[in-house]
Amino acid sequence: MEEWTARALSAETWDDFEAFFGRYHGVRGGCWCAFALSASSRFWKMEKEERRLFHRELALRGETSGILVYAGETPIGWCQFGPAAAFEHYNRNKAYIALDFPPAERADWRITCQFTDRAYRGRGVSVFALHAALAEIARRGGGIVEAFPFDIPGNTRPQYTGTIPMYTREGFHEVARLGTSTVLMRAQVAPAQ
Repeated sequence: MEEWTARALSAETWDDFEAFFGRYHGVRGGCWCAFALSASSRFWKMEKEERRLFHRELALRGETSGILVYAGETPIGWCQFGPAAAFEHYNRNKAYIALDFPPAERADWRITCQFTDRAYRGRGVSVFALHAALAEIARRGGGIVEAFPFDIPGNTRPQYTGTIPMYTREGFHEVARLGTSTVLMRAQVAPAQ
């Protein structure tokens, strides 16, 4: 297996994130991984450059988190995660709200996005990024972690959310369907010792 390293998104690694996503025009129509961090109504009003600046501002203030995977000094993968409260899209999602989790079962963390450089797909970068994100969650105290992979039959294009089988292998279980394609999955992550 190739040797990869993982680094947390921070003010120091923002330029790497920006260079990586910039190679793909912000990924997925210029999202810049801002979709889950904002209300849908706000996201769709932002231009691509505004989305980049919105995410940059959060990163520089330490209000967003994620894992960058590197081959040498080149970023090749990404996994966005953070405290559940940071992801406004899911906080406002009607199907999610209707689940009405009791306080003891509310999510502590969410994993919302994954992306791998085209040249490295199919080589385990997403799993490596997920492991690094889960290790960081454990280091920060662990708890209930949610993920939101898509289930779109027949679609072979990258989904930017990770896959149901990948999360299942890591101990996540399906909780509910949120709309036609989003699957809510959850796992309990123990604090690091």
